[in-house]
Amino acid sequence: MSHNTTIPNHEAIINFLKSRRLSLYVSKPALRHIQEFFIAATAKGYRGKVVDIAEWSSCHRTSIGHFLSDGVWDESYIQRLVKQESLSFVLSHAKQTEQPIFVIHDDTVSEKTKPSSQAKHPIEQTDYHHSHLKGKTVWGHQVQATIVQCGEHSLIHDIHRYDKSSQSKIDDACDLAKTMPIPLYSGYALVDSWYTCPKLMNTYAERGYHLIGALKTNRIVYPKGIRVPISTFASYVTKQDVCLVTVNGSTYWVYRYEGALNGIENAVVLLCWPLDAFQNSKALHAFLCTDVSLETQTILDYYSRRWPIEIFFRQTKQNLGFDGYQVRSIRAIERLWILLSLTHLYCTIGLGQPSKFGDGLIMVRKQVKVDYVQWIYESAKNQVPIEAVLQQLKLA
Repeated sequence: MSHNTTIPNHEAIINFLKSRRLSLYVSKPALRHIQEFFIAATAKGYRGKVVDIAEWSSCHRTSIGHFLSDGVWDESYIQRLVKQESLSFVLSHAKQTEQPIFVIHDDTVSEKTKPSSQAKHPIEQTDYHHSHLKGKTVWGHQVQATIVQCGEHSLIHDIHRYDKSSQSKIDDACDLAKTMPIPLYSGYALVDSWYTCPKLMNTYAERGYHLIGALKTNRIVYPKGIRVPISTFASYVTKQDVCLVTVNGSTYWVYRYEGALNGIENAVVLLCWPLDAFQNSKALHAFLCTDVSLETQTILDYYSRRWPIEIFFRQTKQNLGFDGYQVRSIRAIERLWILLSLTHLYCTIGLGQPSKFGDGLIMVRKQVKVDYVQWIYESAKNQVPIEAVLQQLKLA
């Protein structure tokens, strides 16, 4: 008697992939690998390693490694798909709610151990990069990510390795800004101080977006035509010049300046101190907004919407193996990141209703467990030997 011992198909994942027409761009074996990546990446304990994927795959880890490094499939289609789906969703939500669209840029370092000079096969394209998290230079890959957001929904739009030998991070961000659709109502780019510069502001302005970004306190402003660094100007601000603003439960003393900066004809600059640290130079933070019509409270509320990209980096590192990879080929690494972004998108808008990534991840894990229990149940009904079931589950 022959027995059907095929691992469960996980119909929800398959339907998501088929509805995105992946079968037109990848072969059936490659589609199976992508499905199994979804299952592995959303499982508890996933570290981003090929051996972790193999635990949930019907293939040996060498086949998975080949699929990532040399497999014939079009990862650029998946990358375009993530961009199109994320934009389509936030544009639709903006149309329904008449809320602003936010585009959030940031970068992070995927740190690796520097190989010895004798290493025959080191991880490709690694280099020294400054880690904002550690405040020092580390060895690894620098990755730029972009989140698009409207209302309560934040979606991954793009993730790719930054190659500092080809162009600057500002130019890289400008290239992506040029692809942004003109917002239906209003749109804002949210950035940290590294990206707050005239070139990116002007690029976004051409697409109909304002920019809200952090500023280094050594930037030059011109109050009453006097050229002065923000830090020096801030020392002359008194309690009579500031107001109290509360953002996400924290209260700040805020001074509002509107005028010129170097390379910027007119913008709002907000000088902010925590409630208990007014005129503490080390506690001073500055923010710029090119939309001078916005109220101070609104500017700070909007800037706080940049936080989801920090959450994205943390969640993907903890749950989706963002920086746990050990494959050496840069093509395999970049393919892993593209599959990771598609998995993240699936957990947010691919489950029938929009959800936060953490909630979607729990839903996927539960569904995968249900699929396996159902498959075991059906195997027992069909009198499949327990040895065959255990073998398929790699428990034998």
